[in-house]
Amino acid sequence: MKLISKSIFLDYLTCPKDAWFRLNKPELEEFEISETQQNIYNFGNETEVYAKKLNIFLGAVEIKSKNSEAKNEVDALIAQKVTAIYQPAFIADRYIIRCDMLVWNKPSEKWDLYEIKATTSRKDTGERDHISDVAFQAIVLERYGISVGRTHVVHLNNEYVRAGEIDIEKLFVVSECTTKVEARKLTITDEMEKAKQYLNQEKEPKDGCECHFYGRSSHCATFSLSHPEIPEYSIHDLVYIGKSANKLRKLVENGIYHLHDIKDTSDFTDAQQNQIETHKTNREIINKEEIENILNGYAYPLYFFDYETFAPAVPVYDGYSPYQRMPIQFSLHIIDKKGGPLRHTDYLHEENSDPSGAVAKHLVDNIDPLGTVLAWNVGFERSVTDELASRVPEHETSLRRICGQMQDLMNVFSKQYYVHKDFRGRSAIESVMNVLLPEMTYDHLPYTGQDVGFVWWSDIVNKGEKQSDRANKIHLIKEYCKQDTLVMVEIFRILNNVINKK
Repeated sequence: MKLISKSIFLDYLTCPKDAWFRLNKPELEEFEISETQQNIYNFGNETEVYAKKLNIFLGAVEIKSKNSEAKNEVDALIAQKVTAIYQPAFIADRYIIRCDMLVWNKPSEKWDLYEIKATTSRKDTGERDHISDVAFQAIVLERYGISVGRTHVVHLNNEYVRAGEIDIEKLFVVSECTTKVEARKLTITDEMEKAKQYLNQEKEPKDGCECHFYGRSSHCATFSLSHPEIPEYSIHDLVYIGKSANKLRKLVENGIYHLHDIKDTSDFTDAQQNQIETHKTNREIINKEEIENILNGYAYPLYFFDYETFAPAVPVYDGYSPYQRMPIQFSLHIIDKKGGPLRHTDYLHEENSDPSGAVAKHLVDNIDPLGTVLAWNVGFERSVTDELASRVPEHETSLRRICGQMQDLMNVFSKQYYVHKDFRGRSAIESVMNVLLPEMTYDHLPYTGQDVGFVWWSDIVNKGEKQSDRANKIHLIKEYCKQDTLVMVEIFRILNNVINKK
């Protein structure tokens, strides 16, 4: 019988079938860790490094031995009642855990349990909640023979603002959750036993994945393996269908998975009806009048604008809070007058210093008070610029003005003025680009938008690569940002052709 880890158990609570695959077929390509995922895991590791320095953990002994030697070391430390133990592992009743920190509570003669999370709050409900996480550990500890006292979640403080050296005590919030954990233990025990039996089935279970009752974004990694009868593009891709649980459940229970099998669309939203109609008829929906109204509302010069940001768990510069975004670069494609030529400028901060001042200055120098700043999903660019204005008072007025000049090119698509069956209900720039600009691609660029910040921090700012590699990476992430704004330019041109077409 295989050991059930905390991670596998929490996966089981989310989707039992997916957890079975993770335990029994970990070699599946669905479980390959991407560079982006690894970077996120690194945030968690970094957070633990800082949390270990909290006063409550002073004197903690870190477990570094392996296998049976590690067990002997842990048992000896438990018997000695040392101040604290970092990452001790325990196996009991075919469950295995590795605790972040156990602290000996001398007055209560019990071990207090601390779980360290790289989040900015304690998650009490929902998928992979922290209460179930800690309750699972507490049960295994007790079955091992350890008397557990108080339980806690240690998480990042979203109100902390760095000023000088990191203040460890202010960076974290130590949140006691003993009462909630005790209540959760009453129900989780039965779930643990069911998980052990289900996950240790030798043959792949036929049941256990109910992700077909959720929208596409909530599907497990192995959804296609559990539901081969459901097409790659299905009712689960209908826009916002995940927020209409009853509607989706009714379709699934009636065996309707293909959009062309939906007969009555009267109960669907306008956006969903458009998505179904374009799929069935293979015809676009184009509202020239509304598209023209939007484009005519743009004042020249036009600035096609995109940021790339870095938002580390532990702030690296003064004035930032955990996960607060810092703009590290931007791209601007500019058309000064209608029918005029296209020009481009950009900025990438290459020094190990807060980029705020330099980014702000380059923006203000390149965006005049007249004109329209176009972004895709403009809420992101506007909020980053608004935060930038708060940090750079000498440019605050100009940056607030730039926020006021911003408009969202995505509105043409999100407001359903241009609907194509191959958008599949989405209005993300990649979805629109793939349909309207199939010749354009990001394939020549090795990074995603999520990767750029990590590359900037590890390989450019901190010069972790040799000089030639660093120069190449600078080029690549500048090209990535430039591609984003160039795509917007080309989509804008296509929209102009659409409204001018007789």
